[in-house]
Amino acid sequence: MKKTLSRTIFIYIAVVVIITAASIGWFSYHISSSQLRQQNEQHLIEAVSNAVNHTDLYLKLYERAHLSLFTHPDIRKFLDSPPKDDYAYFQYTDTLKKQVIDPLFLKTPEIMTVYLTDYSKNWVYFVNPALKIIQDPVPGATLEELDKETDSNGNLTIINNSVFTESDTQLITLSRKIHGQVFNEFKGILTIQIKSDEFSTLWKGVNLGPGGFFSIVDHEGRIVHHPDKTRIGQVIDSELLAKLENMQLTSFTDASFGEERMIVSRKSSYSGWNLMVSIPTEDINRPIASIRYLSFLVGGITLLIALLISYRFGRVITKPIHILKRGMRQTEQGNWMKIPQLRTRNEFSELIDRYNLMVASLSELMDTLYKTELDKKDAELERQKAELQSLQLQINPHFLYNTLENIICYAVIRQSEEITEIVDAIAAMFRYSVQTHIEETAIVNELKHVLNYMTIMKHRVGRDFELDVRITPEFFLKKTARLTLQPLIENVFQHAFADGIEDYHYIRLDAWTDKEDRDLVIAIEDNGVGIPPEKLASLQRQLESNQLADSTLAGRKGHGGIGLMNVHRRIQLVFGEKYGLSISSAQGQGTSISIRFPNIGS
Repeated sequence: MKKTLSRTIFIYIAVVVIITAASIGWFSYHISSSQLRQQNEQHLIEAVSNAVNHTDLYLKLYERAHLSLFTHPDIRKFLDSPPKDDYAYFQYTDTLKKQVIDPLFLKTPEIMTVYLTDYSKNWVYFVNPALKIIQDPVPGATLEELDKETDSNGNLTIINNSVFTESDTQLITLSRKIHGQVFNEFKGILTIQIKSDEFSTLWKGVNLGPGGFFSIVDHEGRIVHHPDKTRIGQVIDSELLAKLENMQLTSFTDASFGEERMIVSRKSSYSGWNLMVSIPTEDINRPIASIRYLSFLVGGITLLIALLISYRFGRVITKPIHILKRGMRQTEQGNWMKIPQLRTRNEFSELIDRYNLMVASLSELMDTLYKTELDKKDAELERQKAELQSLQLQINPHFLYNTLENIICYAVIRQSEEITEIVDAIAAMFRYSVQTHIEETAIVNELKHVLNYMTIMKHRVGRDFELDVRITPEFFLKKTARLTLQPLIENVFQHAFADGIEDYHYIRLDAWTDKEDRDLVIAIEDNGVGIPPEKLASLQRQLESNQLADSTLAGRKGHGGIGLMNVHRRIQLVFGEKYGLSISSAQGQGTSISIRFPNIGS
C-alpha cells in the first residue's frame, strides 16, 4: 500500500512539474523574445526617425547656403554677361571668391565645391582649400545631362553623383536652375557638392552591433550612403526598393545584402531618400538564444530537484496518514483524543493541527453554549429588574386615584382652577405610568405625557415655560418605549436649570430619520449649565456598559425621576442593544441627548 501510494504520488507530481516547467519555460521564452524583438524594433525605428530628421536639417542647411549663392547679384551678373577674355575671367572669379565663396566656405566648411555654368557653356568652379581633393576638375557631366537631371521649375535637386570625373570621393550634388538679373527665364545652373560621408556623423553614438549599419537609398534605388564605399552608387534589388517604398511596412526582413537582415526604414518627405537601418537577424536573435538556453538550463535543474523532492515526499507521506487514521478511529469510538505533533512541519502537520483544533473547538462550543444560557438568564434578570423598577411606581394606584378625585371635587367646590389643573395632570400622568410594561407606544402619547408634566411644572415654578417642539406630524405615530421623553425633560429641569429658569432658557425637541441606517432619532437640547467633563465621561461610560445603575443616575429619590440609565436600558430591552441614548455637552453652553429607535410605525 505504501509503495503504491508513494509511486502514484511521485508519478503525478512528476507529470505536474514537467507540464508546469515546460509551460512556464515556453511562455516565458516566447513572451520575452517577442518583447525583446519589439524593443529592438522600436529602438531602430526611433534611431531611423532621428536620422531622417537630422538628414533633412542637414540638407536644409545646404539649401540655405545654395539660396545665398543664387540670389547674389554677382552670380546673376555672370549669367547675363560672362567675362569675355582670360583677364576678365580671372578678375571676376577672384572678386567672386573673396566676396562670396570664401565666406561661404568659412561658414559651411563641409561644402567641397561650388560650380556655376550658363547655357552658353561658360562655367566657373571653386574648391574648398581645406578639403581639396580635386586637382584639375573638369565637368564630368555635360550641360545637357546636368540640365536634364535638375528640376525644370527651379527647385533644388539632389543628385547622387559628382559633376567632376576626377573626384575619387563619393559626392552629393545639390543643383538648381537659376535666373539672371531678369526673372523671365533660366540662364544657368548652380551646384554645390558635399561628401556623402558627412551623413555618417548624423548617427554617431548609435550602437547597431558589429554587423549593423545605416544606409541611404534615393528614389531610383541608388545607394547614396553605405559603410562599404564600393556599394555607393549601385542600384539595390527591385524587390528591396519596393519594400522601402511601401509606407505601410515599418520593418521587414531581406537578404539582398548577402544574409538575412532585419531592415527598418523611413522615407524623407524632404529629400525623397529612404533611410534604413540594417541588422543581421543573427545579431537580433543572439540575446533570444541566450534566453532559450538559460530557460532550458534552469528548467532542467528545477525539474531534477522537483523529481527528487517528490520521490522523498512520496516515501514519507504514508507515515502521517497512518497517525491521522489512528486518531480518527479513536474519535469514532467517542474518545476525543488529540494527536501528537510530528517532528517536522508540513501539510500533514497542519492537517493534524486542524484535527486537534476541531477537538478543541467542540469543547469551546460546549462552553459557549453554557455561557449563552447564562447570558440569557442575566438578560432575563435585567428585564425583571427593569419591570420591578417600573412596578415600584405603581404603589396602591386605586387608593391614589380615589384620593385625587376627592381633591378635584374639593377644588371645584372651592373654585380653585389651579388645583384642578394640577391634579388632572397628575392623574393623567399616573394613569399613563401604571399602564407601562416596557412595551412600545406612539410618540404622540409620549408628547401628551410631557405636556401633562409641563402643566405641573408651570404651577411649580410659577411661570409659563413653553417647549420648542419641532417634531413634525409625520413622526407622531412612530413607535418608542413608554416613559422615554418625560424623564429626560424632568432631568433638564433638575440639572440644567438647577439655579432657576431664566427668560433665555429653552428646551427643544426635534426628530429626523438618519440618512445612513434609516433609524429614527429624537433629540432633546437645552442651553443650561451643561455637564462637567468628568461627569460627562462617567455618564458616557455607564451608557456604554448597558447596565442599570443603582446610583443617583438611575433615579433620584424625592424627585420621582426614573433616570437616564433606566430610560437607556429600557429602550435596549425593547428594541435591541444598538439603540438607546447618547449624550454630548459643553459646560456653560448646554446639553444634547439623542435617542435612537428603529424606524417603525405608521
